[in-house]
Amino acid sequence: MNAPPLNDFRSASASDLTDEKMDQIRELLIGDTLRRLNARIAQLETRLVAVEGGIARRLDTLEGRLDAMTGAAEGDRRATFEALAQSVSELGEQIRRISRG
Repeated sequence: MNAPPLNDFRSASASDLTDEKMDQIRELLIGDTLRRLNARIAQLETRLVAVEGGIARRLDTLEGRLDAMTGAAEGDRRATFEALAQSVSELGEQIRRISRG
């Protein structure tokens, strides 16, 4: 059998005790700070999600307004073009009447 020597078990348990004590010391020194930081990070993440949602809603609203403005501009452009076409047609008629005249 290849069993580890008894000294390895003794040193391992001493090492485990040392690790446990270090964890306790670490908890005493910085445990409260870490909990506060984790709570603050959670709050910031929640706030970030809310801000992202607000931005998405505003962008959707802006996109709708731009679409409406584009539609209105397209309607104005068509009306102006039709009025211009009508004026050109009337001008052509006046020129024919003058040339026959």
